[in-house]
Amino acid sequence: MKRAIKFKLKNGKVVTIRRLVAADYDAQMKFNEKFTRGPGAVQTMQYRGQPKKDKAITIKHYENNFVIGAFDGDDMIGIASVQPQRVGHPYSGRSAGVGMMMLDKYTGNGLGSKFFQILEKWARENGIHKLVGDVRHLNIPSIATCIKNGFIITGIHYDAAFINGKWHHEYILEKILEK
Repeated sequence: MKRAIKFKLKNGKVVTIRRLVAADYDAQMKFNEKFTRGPGAVQTMQYRGQPKKDKAITIKHYENNFVIGAFDGDDMIGIASVQPQRVGHPYSGRSAGVGMMMLDKYTGNGLGSKFFQILEKWARENGIHKLVGDVRHLNIPSIATCIKNGFIITGIHYDAAFINGKWHHEYILEKILEK
């Protein structure tokens, strides 16, 4: 992704999607704070009251991976990434983890599918063979978006998270890009 794009959500709102850079650190920390206060955070690795992410490590993450954000004006409303795994390994170095988060009021408006389209395009251009993601089993909207975008459930991590007194499983979802 070389430049920002405008994307019209199903509700008519137009947001900007672009690759994150060092100057976006504060916007992401503000987004993380908003996100962890919402009900969707329980379905992710984020949690209320978590320590602020280290600035240098976060910026290096932007530089070493493909990380995009969606913005409503100056406010980040979603983030998605492709993180190549085992880079340089001769046998298994062509897979990548995918992940995304968005504020609840923006879900169900096509942004998740648009994120997947952009992530997949980048992955194909960069020789990635397979995309892999983990989604909590009660996160039905995210599972549905993954399946709608060509992912299949290939496994389960049982008892992956203990939330509000109950164990939650995570589905392993994968998409092969090369046939």
